[in-house]
Amino acid sequence: MSYCPRCDMEFVDGVTVCTDCGGPLAESREAAMAMKKKEQEEMLLKQRDYLEQMSRELELQAALEGAGEGLGEAAAIPEPVKVYETSAQKYENLRSSASAFLFVGGLLVIVSAVCWLDIINLPMTGSSGYIFKGALTAMAVFCLGVYAKTSREAKNMRPEIDREKERTSEIIHWFLEQWTGESIDNEIQERDSLTEEELSLKRFQIIQDHLITNRDLPDQAYVDALCEEIYSRMYES
Repeated sequence: MSYCPRCDMEFVDGVTVCTDCGGPLAESREAAMAMKKKEQEEMLLKQRDYLEQMSRELELQAALEGAGEGLGEAAAIPEPVKVYETSAQKYENLRSSASAFLFVGGLLVIVSAVCWLDIINLPMTGSSGYIFKGALTAMAVFCLGVYAKTSREAKNMRPEIDREKERTSEIIHWFLEQWTGESIDNEIQERDSLTEEELSLKRFQIIQDHLITNRDLPDQAYVDALCEEIYSRMYES
């Protein structure tokens, strides 16, 4: 007789799928027990491999921490370079996020309404069905709430775009009035012995120093963005 290894139930010959769990049936109880044993062994192997991997990762992390302590602060891993994000980019990101939450929230509202009106017969009844419907409604409300919050943030960000553009334009205009590409190059010692890459780096550093020294610019990422724009106007235009 056919046998289900999951439910431990026998079935008449000819039945191939368990009516309880929907899983495939074995041809006999012995075959089902063999399948079940094999699945348990495979699960134990996976758990052992996972534990061994976690152990190796912990050992590697401990070794790296020990090496960092031994080398001192100078050996610390440097933080990744922060890329400056303009107000216009932040505004577009907020708008995209708001649109995504509005779409998901609206879809969840429709699905919730259909479920509450019993247009769709859920595979669960009683308290389980109410919990599921309530969860759908809560997620819809959450998504719409995030949409409203993100939309307000995007709206408040809009005036900052013009202010940032004006400030950036003013700083670049001021810098180009004070220095030229030739005056920057005159500050570089032994310029003729430098490679093109070294010369570009020296120019960039001098532009950066002038900006930091003469302007109140606490955001290093913003300074780097200004340096790139000024450099391109001085040497690449």
